Amino acid sequence: MTFVVKEVVWDDFNIAHIGEYDVSVDEVEEVCNGKVEAYLGHSDRFMIIGKTVAGRILSIVLAQKSKGVVYPVTARDASRKERGWIKND
Repeated sequence: MTFVVKEVVWDDFNIAHIGEYDVSVDEVEEVCNGKVEAYLGHSDRFMIIGKTVAGRILSIVLAQKSKGVVYPVTARDASRKERGWIKND
């Protein structure tokens, strides 16, 4: 599924939450601005899986606020199964 992110919305809660998984704001932004695999999840949320510049593969759940504007609900290292969903170039 094609998924284009124009803006990522941050607040104290989601910054602290992704920090619990040792994921940084910069890493989430890198993945959101790169090539990702996107899947529609529960509650009209999207899960995207993509690589950071350093090659870390993250699974990120996003709530769409408006077209192209997303709120990261959570982010973590992708599971082995999720890593297999990444298409190699």
